Amino acid sequence: MSFTNEDGEAEEKKLVEEEDKPVPSWVEWCERNAQPIKRCIPREQRELTRWQKAGPMKKKEWKKFFEWALQKAMPKEPPQVEVPIPCLEKYLPCGREKRKMDMDSLEESMEKLSKPLERKMTPKHVYQRPFYAYSPVIVWGKPPHHDKGRPFPPPFVPCCFPNDDIEDEFWATLRFPVRPSALKARPTARILSLAKPHIMPPNPPHCPIPKKAPAPLEVPPPKRKKFTPRGWRLHQIRLIYLSKPVSRPEFEYFYM
Repeated sequence: MSFTNEDGEAEEKKLVEEEDKPVPSWVEWCERNAQPIKRCIPREQRELTRWQKAGPMKKKEWKKFFEWALQKAMPKEPPQVEVPIPCLEKYLPCGREKRKMDMDSLEESMEKLSKPLERKMTPKHVYQRPFYAYSPVIVWGKPPHHDKGRPFPPPFVPCCFPNDDIEDEFWATLRFPVRPSALKARPTARILSLAKPHIMPPNPPHCPIPKKAPAPLEVPPPKRKKFTPRGWRLHQIRLIYLSKPVSRPEFEYFYM
């Protein structure tokens, strides 16, 4: 690419014109404020106390300071002064004289006090179930129903009456308390069966009762005329005797 002389002259003119232009004011402000601020802080003169030194300490001075610090710079415990408590009354513990014990008695008391106390064995609590006068079994297989309101307290009856008319009137007007829930209740078949009197043994029985096996001497004689009742009983006694084993005391004594 080639440039003509006219183009070169035009560029030189532009550069000269740019150099002749005045610099804007904000450029000077930026150059002035962009520089770091130099702060001059005057150094304070150190004022030494009477026990300080200007220069470093020597080895001998350090040894002397260490010996002084071990003796003077360590913390001191304040002395504990026991202030006696005045005990004017003799019944106070501090007013009594100290008891002096022998070494043997002291060891015995220490051994006695060092043993643990015996364990206190308290008897086992036996729970006493309350007795309920009215506790029917309403449903089979379930525990009985305890009615805490029963038995009801008996009515007040005077010890004596002036005459028969007053006594008859008292018993005629006597009313027992009835619960409101009892007036609305309907008895079940179980309650009705419980209300009936208990018959023992039940008739008819709920299961067949087996016949009692008679004793050997209570067996009735057979239906024949060979034995009388007394002869049959003697015959049974004879059979019982013969059924027992034979005892030979002499043979067992000499040969066994």
